[in-house]
Amino acid sequence: MLHTCKPRWSVAFPRSFDGLSRDVEQAFDQLVGNASQFVRSFAAPANLWEEDGQWRVEVELPGIKQEQVELTLEKNQLTIVAERPAPEGRKFHHQERAYGKVERQIALPETADPESIEAELRDGVLNLTFKKKPEAQPRKIAVKVS
Repeated sequence: MLHTCKPRWSVAFPRSFDGLSRDVEQAFDQLVGNASQFVRSFAAPANLWEEDGQWRVEVELPGIKQEQVELTLEKNQLTIVAERPAPEGRKFHHQERAYGKVERQIALPETADPESIEAELRDGVLNLTFKKKPEAQPRKIAVKVS
């Protein structure tokens, strides 16, 4: 099956402008240049939530290998640095994937125990788990009978 890509600008314009597609695409390429001539940085969406008495962080890092990820924790500031290198020797005719270095900083809650961090990279998703500090854990208080 043959798959054709729509021009980058076509999503914003209705179908009635299809006759102008070639001219607009050429103007766009002249204005910003060919996308394959530069390396764009990529985003790394992240989530932070509490579950089962632990803090969890999830960061999307598709195409990243373990050795391309660096984690740093200073005070309650988690820094995630990852790099997806651009493939060498490719001349792109169409490019939507971005390459380069991305850095995310996530402020962890004060109740997160920095000594309990566990990190796992699986299927392009970095998963981090922090236990809560012992003093932040709920505890039962015994009631005495007098």
